[in-house]
Amino acid sequence: MASDLIALGTVPAGEAPAAASESDYAGRAFWQCRRFIALLRHTVGGEPEGAKLRVRRSGPDFNPYVEVVVEFDDANHAARAYATRCDREAPTRWDQAAA
Repeated sequence: MASDLIALGTVPAGEAPAAASESDYAGRAFWQCRRFIALLRHTVGGEPEGAKLRVRRSGPDFNPYVEVVVEFDDANHAARAYATRCDREAPTRWDQAAA
């Protein structure tokens, strides 16, 4: 199985993410990521077999950073297509779910 991932960011592209300098950055960023995952599932659909939306935290060698990634089996056509859709069709605003 060839595993790959695409980083999607912490929030929709048109929104402001939590800043690392804010108090409780990790908690706020994690909450934003969970909300973004819910929005992606609402907009793009649930993950097919071979794909998974999850929150990734940067390693200790870097400034703390939390983001949403979609991991997928590159050999699985449905999983690869889903990951591509998450990257290309992700909502750019929080309120796009209602549109």
